[in-house]
Amino acid sequence: MNAHQKKIYDAIAEAAGIATPVDRVQVEQSPTFLKEPMRIADFATGVVAALGTSVAELGHARGLPTQEVAVDRRHAALSFNDGLYHYMNGVVIMGGEITVPVNGFYETRDGRWMCFNGAYPHLRDGILKYFDAPHDQGALIKRVAQHDSAKIEADFEALGLCTAPVCTPEEWLAHPQGQAMAAEPVVLSKRFGDAKGRMLPEAKHRPLEGVRVIDVTHVIAGPWATRVLADNGADVISVRNPAFPFLYPAIFEESYGKKQILLHLGMEKSKARFTELLKDADVLVWGYAPGSLERLGFTREALMALNPNLVVTRVSAYGPEGPWAKRKGWEQLAQACSGMVDLASRGREQHHLVGALPNDYATGYLAAIGAVAALRQRQEQGGFWEVEAMLTRTAMEILSLPHETEEAVAVSLEQDGKYFVDQLSNFGATFTRLAPAARLSQTPAFCETGPAINGAHHPFLTGWDQAVTTDGKPKHRPSEMIKSGLYGFLSGFGHEDIMLRKV
Repeated sequence: MNAHQKKIYDAIAEAAGIATPVDRVQVEQSPTFLKEPMRIADFATGVVAALGTSVAELGHARGLPTQEVAVDRRHAALSFNDGLYHYMNGVVIMGGEITVPVNGFYETRDGRWMCFNGAYPHLRDGILKYFDAPHDQGALIKRVAQHDSAKIEADFEALGLCTAPVCTPEEWLAHPQGQAMAAEPVVLSKRFGDAKGRMLPEAKHRPLEGVRVIDVTHVIAGPWATRVLADNGADVISVRNPAFPFLYPAIFEESYGKKQILLHLGMEKSKARFTELLKDADVLVWGYAPGSLERLGFTREALMALNPNLVVTRVSAYGPEGPWAKRKGWEQLAQACSGMVDLASRGREQHHLVGALPNDYATGYLAAIGAVAALRQRQEQGGFWEVEAMLTRTAMEILSLPHETEEAVAVSLEQDGKYFVDQLSNFGATFTRLAPAARLSQTPAFCETGPAINGAHHPFLTGWDQAVTTDGKPKHRPSEMIKSGLYGFLSGFGHEDIMLRKV
């Protein structure tokens, strides 16, 4: 590892209690594809390496052999755009479906620039209603210019809408929320109690086999965390609210290896079913707004009474402390307030989002790392665990590396086809995607099943696997589909905003 990669790995290892020394990880120092003044590829390498060692450590604690971890730097960085590289029978799935004109940067009356995100209809409509504007970006620009930034921020928080100011890195570190987050490690982990009622048995083939995970998330960081857990053998049940809007292309890509059920947790029958699943779960990954789990009645005390060995893993924008702790957030907002947008936009005529989704995907990785590390420590110490990974804290860690631009090599099938795999679905389609970026020598990462739509599994009949059925052999193979080309393949140097992706 180079010094930048080691810095990130060490920060994660210290926060998550990973014992594997950095020199046990093999890194191929391949070039980045990002033309950004940030060491994002080095950051990705450190994060993916920590995922690999955390998984290997849990596997070893469960009786699997010691194994080597290898990371290809470019592959790790490409995984921060994973959703863009998903194809069914050679045709891209992430096309122009996610187009939200209100998303973007707006100048306020007091000269401040703010980033809005209205990716869901209720968020979009809330923004338009607040400004009394039609669904037109030009009209919205004029309306925003009639309001002051501080009032917009306060009102949006009260209304549950999503915005963040564009800050320089220095401004953010001086901001009360930036200061609160700077005091936190890159991933939070804390034990409560010492109950030892549920212990993981010896593993036969895979590090996370038999680990029961409930996924209650939306996009992208939360479901990426559980996809990563499924990649390493976890039994994942994804619970979606049928009344909540779905960004289908992103959710579909992250559904590999999961059972997909629909439950409305505001309804008694669905809540009772969810409660039954919680009793025997190892991990709950929660990705909705701060306080939403508690508002459903699932406080820490209630969850501990229900399952004293549960690992509750949260994905948030701003963490549990500071004046923004209750705010909702997105990748783009984390980029805006942390200083990433400021750096990426220097020398440009317009505000520029970096060419990947590093905060989303890295935060997903960090949530998975935290959950796996907590499971390993639970084997020794018992207890109920709380883990949290935060989009903006992730952005701050990226910005802790030098602000410099590397020579980038454009993404192409000729250059990057080796990173792709094909997997046959249970309905006959061939899906092509990026292979898992953390390579383990004895237990290669893969998903037992291909993608599935929301609600593909019965909500009241679907339960936990009662026996380990895997043979440990990958269900994907090096891609053959790339030989005939992939329609909609995104070449070049990444993208600025997934919301504006067009084929």
